Amino acid sequence: MSAEPQSPAHVLLVVPAWNEAGGVGRVVAEARSLPELPDVLVIDDGSLDATAAVAAAAGARVVRMPFNCGIGAAVQTGLRFGLERGHAVIARFDGDGQHDPHALAALLAPLSAGTADFVLGSRYLTGDGFQSGAARRVGIRWFSALLRLACGLHVTDPTSGCWAANRRAAEVLAIEYASDYPEVDSIVHLAKRGCRIAEVPVAMRERESGRSSIAGLGALYYMIKVTLALLVGQLRGRAIQGGS
Repeated sequence: MSAEPQSPAHVLLVVPAWNEAGGVGRVVAEARSLPELPDVLVIDDGSLDATAAVAAAAGARVVRMPFNCGIGAAVQTGLRFGLERGHAVIARFDGDGQHDPHALAALLAPLSAGTADFVLGSRYLTGDGFQSGAARRVGIRWFSALLRLACGLHVTDPTSGCWAANRRAAEVLAIEYASDYPEVDSIVHLAKRGCRIAEVPVAMRERESGRSSIAGLGALYYMIKVTLALLVGQLRGRAIQGGS
């Protein structure tokens, strides 16, 4: 990645987007109107529509992936971009309008106070806003139980995808981030590296464009795949410990 002058912004907001021309413009515009004025980076993950052009017109920096690489690669690109340019905090919101940029202040508060390294926005702490479909809620409860078993954490919204990380947590995720459905896996990696994880309440909105891959049979596939990945990770970790 070619060198560029560092942004003066303290916070980098990474917005992965794939065919989100219908919603990404509003996300960027709202983020750029915030008092914190984050630097906004849209990762256009091989979109076939005008996602990149809409994001740029709204005032975002845009990195275009050569083809659709998946959510994990897109977010990881944003993390490495932010670390290379010296951002103290890297946050991630979706490009479909579901995550309200006005929630950024709540995510930043525990980082600024020094009480957390990674802060997850949860729609379930207060029950405000859009609560997702029944299939996804079943999956969320399942992953919450898995996280308790895997690392002793009580996380109410592990698939949120609305989060902020300081440089310590961002450096972990820049190296270890699943290629798809990375949210639950990333929490396990952060916990194992000793990062402090917190949740804050956020109100989410219904998506403005695109469709979720975690619905119907997609939710079942998501649950099975992430569960197997966590189990393999746990077994691999025990094998390494036993061999050392």
